[in-house]
Amino acid sequence: MHNYPSPQYPARCRRTHRICELQSGAFAVVAGRLVARDSLSDETGMVRLCFNTAVEAKTGDIVEVEGRLEGDIFHGTGFRVLVPSRGADVSLSQSVQINLRKRAKIIAGIRRFFDEKDFVEVETPLMVPQPGMEPHLEAFQTTYEMRQFYLHTSPEYAMKRLLAAGFERIYQICKVFRHEPVGRMHTPEFTMIEWYRAYADYTDIMVDTEYLIAELATDLYGELVVRTDQCAVDLTPPWERLSVREAMLRYAGITADPYSETAAFIRQAGHETVDEDDPPDVAFFKVFLDRVEPHLGVQEPVILYDYPAPMAALAKRKSSAPDLAERFEVYIAGVELCNAFTELNDPDEQRQRLEEEAAQRVKEGNPAYPIDECFLAALEYGMPPSGGIALGVDRLIMLLTGASSISEVMAFPMSDQ
Repeated sequence: MHNYPSPQYPARCRRTHRICELQSGAFAVVAGRLVARDSLSDETGMVRLCFNTAVEAKTGDIVEVEGRLEGDIFHGTGFRVLVPSRGADVSLSQSVQINLRKRAKIIAGIRRFFDEKDFVEVETPLMVPQPGMEPHLEAFQTTYEMRQFYLHTSPEYAMKRLLAAGFERIYQICKVFRHEPVGRMHTPEFTMIEWYRAYADYTDIMVDTEYLIAELATDLYGELVVRTDQCAVDLTPPWERLSVREAMLRYAGITADPYSETAAFIRQAGHETVDEDDPPDVAFFKVFLDRVEPHLGVQEPVILYDYPAPMAALAKRKSSAPDLAERFEVYIAGVELCNAFTELNDPDEQRQRLEEEAAQRVKEGNPAYPIDECFLAALEYGMPPSGGIALGVDRLIMLLTGASSISEVMAFPMSDQ
């Protein structure tokens, strides 16, 4: 027989009211944590306590008090300790608690937005045999029954298989995992929403995105504005549409294409950040990050669209300009929120692009991943013309709450574990 210590933790609590529900003069039993010898706190608020006799408890204990509220003081006539506090304070700051409540409301609003538009919420595996092939992404790997699996970097392949299987409007809010450093905008585990619409293209997804974010802001604050320490951004649709070429000309004075006119692009960029031996994608990103991105979405949201085709391996090329891909990103207050495409549904071209990305991964010294043959088989069966998007939920919540880092809108960020 086990020799357990004598019980100090009652199995029942007789609470009748939360602190926010107290009415002056009415008998009540409240429960919560002693934040001072004369103050009790629960999820809904705090109340001062008064007793006629001394009580045996210390700050941090979780207690039950019976009595009556008179004015703003709860006069206790009965008292007991429910859980003694024996460790260091592990509570969350008030600002984080407020942000977590807003987070719950925002995620509920996301679901309501899509449910009202007849989207089906789906779930796909987090552990997959083939992760995304993007050269810049590294997945976490594990094993099961002698097989190698990965935590997915995106649910995209699986959701497109559902499009091929007959679903026309789907969305998913899920955790995704990417082996990357922790920062203000980055963490290895984060929350993503992806949605896909059959018989649509990236212009339809642009409209979805505008109205989703505008509706979430209105639900939260009653106005179409997102405020940061630096600016207030009007979210009223429609938002500015700006092509990548227009942005490069407006903010960097560059007209050349980094892929077809690499030397001219580097020459126009100057040599402050771009080197003569930089490959096209490196030269592009150096200019984009230094000269273009800081200007995007500062006063109003910007939808940046039509990227060079080699920078969108899962997007369709424009029929009118095959050197460009129908891809867009949204910037609000300088924060990049999402990545969206008119989805590539040609299985032969998709296989060629995945093979090129696999070769690029090896060339850059990154882990080699197998190509997802189930995804390609779905394209062979036939995936309808579609538009789709991946949007970072943590970044969106950070913007809508005015937080300065995604760690401020997460209960247990990686930096605290």
